[in-house]
Amino acid sequence: MKPTIVAKGIKLSRRLREHVSRRLALAFDRKQYGIHSVTVRISDQNGPRGGVDKHCQIHLVLPGMRPVVVTEKGRDIATMIDQAAYRATQAIDRLLSRAKTVAHTKYALPPSETSLI
Repeated sequence: MKPTIVAKGIKLSRRLREHVSRRLALAFDRKQYGIHSVTVRISDQNGPRGGVDKHCQIHLVLPGMRPVVVTEKGRDIATMIDQAAYRATQAIDRLLSRAKTVAHTKYALPPSETSLI
């Protein structure tokens, strides 16, 4: 799984790209979710003025399920990525547990000819 990283208003250094890849690999590879694609969007609203204006959005696509989108806001990019990855694993776990609890219809099999004798 190689994430697509999109940065707006932030210089995307090799170190930041490696941090994002490593953190997502640790978060998602443990449980083998079978994620099709991961898109990480990092943006800075105020630019050099500072403040709590950085956003991190993780968009996950799982097979046969609705996409999972997690957004985190804060000052430090690395902390935001860690928190967003943690929240994304929680969201995937909830989604998968709900999918397991759905009652499936059981169809009655027709009686076999041997049971009629």
